[in-house]
Amino acid sequence: MVISTEKLKYLLNMVYPSIEMFVEQVLDDSKVDPEYSAVAAANVIKCYVQIMKEIGEKRPYNNIEEFFAFNGYTKDEYQLFEESRKNEAQYYNGVQY
Repeated sequence: MVISTEKLKYLLNMVYPSIEMFVEQVLDDSKVDPEYSAVAAANVIKCYVQIMKEIGEKRPYNNIEEFFAFNGYTKDEYQLFEESRKNEAQYYNGVQY
């Protein structure tokens, strides 16, 4: 099966706003009893970046920290996200990229 690069690019571009919304939900979530998964959000960002590279669509970021900076998040927001991700990673049941 051959996957259409144009269709994949279209889908990824449509999903991008949802990734940003997911990050916002993680940042606004309870630190004691989170409803949104920082690990899942990190997975989505990493997969998005990697797939875009694989289809030849260069982005101005290559990792989560650069993604945060490009999208106007502060270093403190990135650190908060990473803290949530690391805490959750200890008990997360699922793949972690």
